[in-house]
Amino acid sequence: MKRALSLLGLSLLLINFLGTGAQAAAPKAGSSCSKLGASVVSAGLKSTCIKSKSKLVWSKAKPLSLSNNPKPVTTGTTSPVSTTPATPTPTPTSTPVAPVIPTSYVAKDQKTLRHLIANEGCANAKNATAEIQVLVSDNWVKVTPVKAGWMVTPNSCPVAQLGSKDSIAWQDIYLDPGMTYRWYFTGEVNIEHHDGSGHGISQSQTLPLPLPVVTPKKVVGGYGLTWQNIATRVPEISAAAFTDAQATITRNQGQPSAADVFTSYISPGSTDIYPQAENGPDLMKRVFSLFAAFPHAKQVFYIGTTQSENPVTFAKIDALYPSDPFMKQSINSIYGINTGEPAGSVFTRPTCQGVDSGRNSMDWKHMGSASAVMWSFCPANDLHVHIESDHGAAHEYTHTIQIQMYSGKLADFQPCWMTEGEAEWSQTAVSKSFSEYIGMQHLHPYYLTATGLNYSTPSQTTWTASEIQSYFDTANVLPCNLVPQYALSYSAGAAAIEALVSIGGSESFFAVDQRIANGEKFIDAFQEVYGVSWDYAEPILADVVAQKLTHVNAPDASTYQTQPKP
Repeated sequence: MKRALSLLGLSLLLINFLGTGAQAAAPKAGSSCSKLGASVVSAGLKSTCIKSKSKLVWSKAKPLSLSNNPKPVTTGTTSPVSTTPATPTPTPTSTPVAPVIPTSYVAKDQKTLRHLIANEGCANAKNATAEIQVLVSDNWVKVTPVKAGWMVTPNSCPVAQLGSKDSIAWQDIYLDPGMTYRWYFTGEVNIEHHDGSGHGISQSQTLPLPLPVVTPKKVVGGYGLTWQNIATRVPEISAAAFTDAQATITRNQGQPSAADVFTSYISPGSTDIYPQAENGPDLMKRVFSLFAAFPHAKQVFYIGTTQSENPVTFAKIDALYPSDPFMKQSINSIYGINTGEPAGSVFTRPTCQGVDSGRNSMDWKHMGSASAVMWSFCPANDLHVHIESDHGAAHEYTHTIQIQMYSGKLADFQPCWMTEGEAEWSQTAVSKSFSEYIGMQHLHPYYLTATGLNYSTPSQTTWTASEIQSYFDTANVLPCNLVPQYALSYSAGAAAIEALVSIGGSESFFAVDQRIANGEKFIDAFQEVYGVSWDYAEPILADVVAQKLTHVNAPDASTYQTQPKP
């Protein structure tokens, strides 16, 4: 073992010596050298000690070749480096895995509960099932509801030829924005479309993505009404709300609004009946400013006409908006022609009865493309009839804002007391004087369904907070538009909206609507905007509204309200 180690050491010394010689300066060819075969490498040239005529001399330097390079020295058990090209290892191929389709859908958002109503189909609730399905990876997947049930709605099914069924399904579910869903029925159902198995299916709908919302400006006027004091300062509410409305209209002058896309047409016959017919469009422009922060259609129209001028007016409409006949259809519906209203509806007037009639409408095929207010003028003995029409134009335009925000599904989401209450307050808010504002308030309660049926007036003249709170509780359960109490929205709803404006400003109630339309529950949206819970606010608001409705019949009806501050 020791000998082997000595030999190894000698070999290493020899390698070091040769390596050192290999780096010496190049000798002169023919000069003597001492060891045969020794070599020197310099600048890529190699000189070798050779024997010439019995003498040892350095050869002429030659370029170094690969064959003259020393071979690599290996020690130990290291294997020589293989020069054979390596065979590449094939990359394993993965077998495609089919996506796993869930058997039920679970929303990521487990906070926003959505109340969906199957308006497209009616059923026999005793012998039918209804579920909501969501489209996932091209498959319809069932949604498990939090709550579900049926509402009895006689004579309201959409396709009469399919048979008489009296119930509409509803469900409270969690559903993420952007998801596409449909209703799926089995059993006895009145609906137009069916799948391959004969089960009823609604048209699919996509839940819209959340839209930007408005943070309402603080109320202007310095009245200082709060949730803590408003019930004891009811006479000041109208002055506070009117003052803020005027300040909002002034503040928003010049801001982008529907005024930028507004067109009006008033027929010659309309101005013959009412020479000041331009007042309607003028008040609409004031409501454009009042609600400049909220959405409007790409084109907005006002059409004033008379029944006898239909051909001329329709030709004008064709020139203004040829892509869809929605304005002409709405005018016809006023006169009972192809109307969607039931027989006997107070909203249909086949002949002039001394009262003007109005409609709001949208281009439903292209939501957001166009909205319109149509007004039919009739001869009247009282000028106030036509002044009501002027303000009514602002009322009807307000409904088109609601429709824009709720993508046409107003009755599915908005509490009923807000629907007409918002429009009623808006038609007073555009008044140019406080006396006109008070004169346009319609706070005498009456009953009527949203379809214009079952009109009546209550005999009571005194209202209690508990009665109004009961109405709010009913009107917050959707839909409530099929019962006569719906029309309390015109009085109780309007008084409630006015009170909310006096505390939160003219933009506050639409700020609540925006949040509901984005999927928030009413109670969450209300608290976000007004800073108090609905449970806290409801009895206070009910007390305020009860006082307002009672004052309508009191001797001080026209004098109890505080005049605005100068």
